[in-house]
Amino acid sequence: MQLHLCEHGDLRFGALLLFCSALVPSLASAQYAERPSLVGSGAPDVDASGRSIKDRRVRAVHSADPSLQGGTAWLFERDPYLAFQLGRDINFREFTERHGVFDTKVSNLLGPMPDGTTRKITANNQVSCLGCHNLPAGNPGGGTNFSKDSGLGRNAPHYYGGGVMEMLAVQVRADLLALADADGNGWISSSEAQSAPAQARVQTSTNANGGPVDYGSFRLTNGATGKPQLNNIIRVWYLDAQGRVVNGATQVDGITTHGYNFEVVLWGWGQGVGRSALNPTNRAFLWDPFKTHSGLESCDASTTQDPDGDGVSVPTLAGCIQFPATHKPGDRGLNMDPLGFSRDDPDADGVCNEISEGDLDLGEWYMLNAPRPAFAGPPRMWNEGLNVMGEMGCLSCHIPNWTIKARDARQAGDRRFFDLDVTFDAQGNRLVGRVVPLHDRVGDRYVRRFGAFEVQGVFSDLAHHNMGEGFKETDFSGNTNMVWRTPPLWGVGNGYPWGHDGMSQTLEDVILRHGGEAATSRAAFAGANRKRRDTVLTMLERMVLYDIETLPTDVNGDGQIAQNFMVAGMNTLQERFNAEWLFRNPLRIQGPVVNSAGQTIVSFAGTNIDEAYGRNLPLRLDSDGDCWPNVWDAAPFQPGIKDGVVN
Repeated sequence: MQLHLCEHGDLRFGALLLFCSALVPSLASAQYAERPSLVGSGAPDVDASGRSIKDRRVRAVHSADPSLQGGTAWLFERDPYLAFQLGRDINFREFTERHGVFDTKVSNLLGPMPDGTTRKITANNQVSCLGCHNLPAGNPGGGTNFSKDSGLGRNAPHYYGGGVMEMLAVQVRADLLALADADGNGWISSSEAQSAPAQARVQTSTNANGGPVDYGSFRLTNGATGKPQLNNIIRVWYLDAQGRVVNGATQVDGITTHGYNFEVVLWGWGQGVGRSALNPTNRAFLWDPFKTHSGLESCDASTTQDPDGDGVSVPTLAGCIQFPATHKPGDRGLNMDPLGFSRDDPDADGVCNEISEGDLDLGEWYMLNAPRPAFAGPPRMWNEGLNVMGEMGCLSCHIPNWTIKARDARQAGDRRFFDLDVTFDAQGNRLVGRVVPLHDRVGDRYVRRFGAFEVQGVFSDLAHHNMGEGFKETDFSGNTNMVWRTPPLWGVGNGYPWGHDGMSQTLEDVILRHGGEAATSRAAFAGANRKRRDTVLTMLERMVLYDIETLPTDVNGDGQIAQNFMVAGMNTLQERFNAEWLFRNPLRIQGPVVNSAGQTIVSFAGTNIDEAYGRNLPLRLDSDGDCWPNVWDAAPFQPGIKDGVVN
């Protein structure tokens, strides 16, 4: 079998591989991972609800060539809902020892605090993203509280609408650059900083309830030298005269460093002045916790692909730039063989490429397209709450509306391929959904439009603020912090417990903890009568998350929600959002069966998993079931879980 590496890392396949693919039969169900078996089969890995992962673990192959079947670019263009579901599975899968989960130090302390000595977070303590982001269960939820910087803990955020949030953060960066980067080379020189506007202000939306946000100043503390005076949400690094990263630099000095670049940090509550938050992109939000909490090392050339050395990568397949100047996935990717296979094993557990570049492509795709939170109430309730919040001054930081700008020379546009529009059905007293395509069909390709999108109900300025004594935290090493990111309020009704530390047991309590820059708004709320306070609280309580896969949804765009929705010849009952039914080859459910108690039920287990999940596609085929696709496996018919050869 001959494999050849192209200039951009794409795999080209000979006729022999395609011939072999056609001859390999489906694997026995006993070799499937998770719960793929049918009700009544006698197998132990059964789930009649269909919610469990059906597809066995196979490392995904990154390919920028959409003609290579089963590669990530092909999936994005030809079977994007399958890519979405595979990304979901990466997010929710419970990884096992055979996948390389953990290293030799389970539940060990990792990472220094600012004092350089004290350890902070507990590492190697979760086998799945779902271990923390699990409310509602089986969704991109949040709610779990765990100790990170202090004994008070951290409230894990949900990531409904995670793609929207990422697009807004990257857009803010582009808008800020446009204000100060006069020569358009993608970074800010000392002279540009001196001539930049006094305030780094960005307009969130041209519509109602959008507003300008002040992100500080581009100007350096000492005029031609020093540090920019930007909001703490912005993480800065410094460049030489050619615009290349100077590692370890802490300011513009006019000798070694002559300018700076920056990112708007997307994820994390905040870690103190000068330390920003955590992860700048969704992709980093995947590989960083995989490494920290699960000991799953990533090999990701997409994050580090920075040909001009300015600390900003070229866009990933999902379309988002990464920031290797401040955030890159460890050692993986430095020692590669000709097939793009990592020879590194930084955690010394013997398992190579625990998380592949293709895995991150798919996980990022899922997060990009993760549905937004919803408002479970009538418009009157929304408008009344919004008006009172505005009168109290809450909307100066919790800015409701943003506009994702259409694609142009500076902006990436809305990179999603669909939107799930969720509204409140007052007659049925329930949330209902509608799949809105953000793509055009060209033959069998899904071509994303990259248009504009109006986002309502975010309620954040994506900035850090001093929140006063009520949110003061003393970390493990004794340093204090009162500067926190304005959390997006969408989904806050499910946010129990509330606050960065999860120490507030009610919404009212977390509001009354506000101080510092929010002291005036807090006083307005505290001084309001019960009716006005309840107007705000009732609105916030209705800003909710929901179970995506059981949401009654108009999937096919016919304007109604069918009570008997037919997929692949089977009645799936009420029409709802299930990505498996939107695959290129839709999943066919098992249907009516008699359970062990003699009752007739509808089983949503799948009967055509190989076909639906594209298991026989050339870049997804894993003949020996060892989690290594044949194209990476030197012994494709002999299981070898560590590197495709060695068990």
